[in-house]
Amino acid sequence: MSETLLDKAKQNYVGYHLHQAVEIAIKYELSIHAVPYQKIHDITQLIQLANQNGVDLDLPEYIDEHSEMFTLWESRTRYIINYRLEKRKIERVLEEVGKMLEQFKELDHEDEHLIEM
Repeated sequence: MSETLLDKAKQNYVGYHLHQAVEIAIKYELSIHAVPYQKIHDITQLIQLANQNGVDLDLPEYIDEHSEMFTLWESRTRYIINYRLEKRKIERVLEEVGKMLEQFKELDHEDEHLIEM
C-alpha cells in the first residue's frame, strides 16, 4: 500500500513532536539539577550542557548518537517545503523516545518540588 501525501505530512508532525519530547525531557532534567540553559532547540548542545554539569541523562544510545538528526527535525519539518521524514526513522525514533521517557520516569527527583516554573 502506497503512502499518501497526507500520510507523509503526518510523519513530519510526528517527527517534530518526537524532537519536542526529547528536548523538553532534557530541559526538565537540567531544571531539576538547577542547570541554566539558553532558549535553544539543539539536542546535541543540551546533551553537552548536561554532561558538562554532571547531569546523567541516561539516554538510550540511539538518541545520544543521533542527536544532530533530532535537531534538524525541529526546523526542517516546519520550514522546508516538501521535506519528508522517512517512515522507518520515525518508527525507530518512536521506540527509542518511548524508552527514554520510561527511563526518565524512573529517575529519583527528591527535589522536584524546588523547581520554579
